[in-house]
Amino acid sequence: MAIRPAGSGVLVTLVVFVLTTVAFLVASVVLYSQMQSATSESKRISDEKKAWSGKIENANKEIESIKASEAALTKDKDSYKSKLNQQESALQSRDKQIATLQSEVDNQKKILAENEELYKASNAEMKQTTAPFSGATTAYSQNVQEMKKIASDSKDEVEQRYRARIEEMQKNIDGLGAERDNLRTRLDQAEKKLIVFEVKPEDPSSLVDGHVIEIGGPDNTIYLDIGQKHRVIPGMTFEVFSTPEQVQNNKGGAPRGKASIQVLRVTNDTSTARVTRSSPNQPINRNDVLINAVYSPTYTYRMMVYGKFDVNNDGQSSTGEASVIRNRIQEWGGQVVDSDKVTGDLDFIVIGNPAPEPLPLSASAGDIEIQAYTQAKNDYDTYNRIMKEAMDARIPILNWNRFRTLTGQGN
Repeated sequence: MAIRPAGSGVLVTLVVFVLTTVAFLVASVVLYSQMQSATSESKRISDEKKAWSGKIENANKEIESIKASEAALTKDKDSYKSKLNQQESALQSRDKQIATLQSEVDNQKKILAENEELYKASNAEMKQTTAPFSGATTAYSQNVQEMKKIASDSKDEVEQRYRARIEEMQKNIDGLGAERDNLRTRLDQAEKKLIVFEVKPEDPSSLVDGHVIEIGGPDNTIYLDIGQKHRVIPGMTFEVFSTPEQVQNNKGGAPRGKASIQVLRVTNDTSTARVTRSSPNQPINRNDVLINAVYSPTYTYRMMVYGKFDVNNDGQSSTGEASVIRNRIQEWGGQVVDSDKVTGDLDFIVIGNPAPEPLPLSASAGDIEIQAYTQAKNDYDTYNRIMKEAMDARIPILNWNRFRTLTGQGN
């Protein structure tokens, strides 16, 4: 038996190894190729799965939306069904009402037809009844027309007669008017002539009550030519003027002298007074005149005091403060007339602050408001009446400021 050489086995082994390696490589390439194909397919399948998952999700959302819409539609359907049932009930009720009304209409038509028949029968009967009076009615209508014509003719005649009478009276009125104008002109001329001879009353406030006879006494005192026999009392005050004309020239306002004095001591014929107010540029001189509206050496003034006064200057007027003025007048020899009637023997009227006109009462005013309104209205009317009557009678009117100035009390 022949023996193989050793190199042949190695060669076979090497060939087998190479073939095996080539086969392995081929198998590896095939497997790798298949693996890449499988990977691509897996990726494609995964992508398709994701796409289908998105589609399925969208489809589920659409299904949910469809379900929600279906639920809403179902709810609306129930609502519409309920409304439809209500409408059907309402229609049934209307049908019943229509039937009832139709029945009433039929009854009214029936009644109307019966009334028409009755009217026709009554009209026929009335024509038969009134037929005999038609002739009399025609005659009466003719008589009425004739009477209207007579009345119209009489009216025209009366109208013409009265128109002529009115024209005649108008002429008389025009003549009387001309005569009235002529008499008024003559009256005006007569009044102008009368004024020349009229004796005008003198304002007692401007009358001189005394004079200064000496100045320069101790403690700023002066001496007056009036005393006890002239009814002067201590405490009396006077306003000092240079001349009586100064009072006359200022009588329209509140005349103020150049000084004020107050009597301290009184003798039978003279008095001593102190100066309570003076003007640096107008010193008191001998023969200066003294004025006190209340006082007169020979005459007792009658004076009315009316209204509310603010004597203490506290801003509140009252009727009680009028007693201060009344007492002062009486102390200085005057007579107070306790009345609100203006008479011809009054010399002065001392009047308080103007009474305001009260506001109208409201519809809901009570007894207290009505009483207060009545009192305020009475005060207002009385104040204005006194002012008018005093001016008509030319009686001097003094308010509190003018009174105290004219009696030497004003500062």
